Amino acid sequence: MQLSFLVAKALLEGDFASYFASLPSADDEPEPIVLREGKFERVSRMEHEERGTVAVAVLVVREVAATAEADAIACEKWIRAYGWEPVAENGSWRIVGLDTTAPSFKEIDGSGRFVWAFDVLLTVVRGI
Repeated sequence: MQLSFLVAKALLEGDFASYFASLPSADDEPEPIVLREGKFERVSRMEHEERGTVAVAVLVVREVAATAEADAIACEKWIRAYGWEPVAENGSWRIVGLDTTAPSFKEIDGSGRFVWAFDVLLTVVRGI
């Protein structure tokens, strides 16, 4: 379904770059933003469409703890304020609602980088 591409596109427009589906090594990309798309959870089904939710986890990886926190907060704020209407469709999928969780410290990865994370909770409609 790749709704995470829409989140990546929004982040790119906010000058946040380096998107990956899994955490790259520190040698390849020292400070990535990683997007992980969850599965579609159906809430209701109508004759020609179904409505549900998809969570996209956003992991902000930085070498300095304060930078990881600040960048995660800035990313989450950008996503909440982003004008989704022009880009809300991706094939048969349409974003009809969006919420976010508060950014929080997740872990220090194997390379000693600080990981802060938040979820983008998408309410979507899919044509069937």
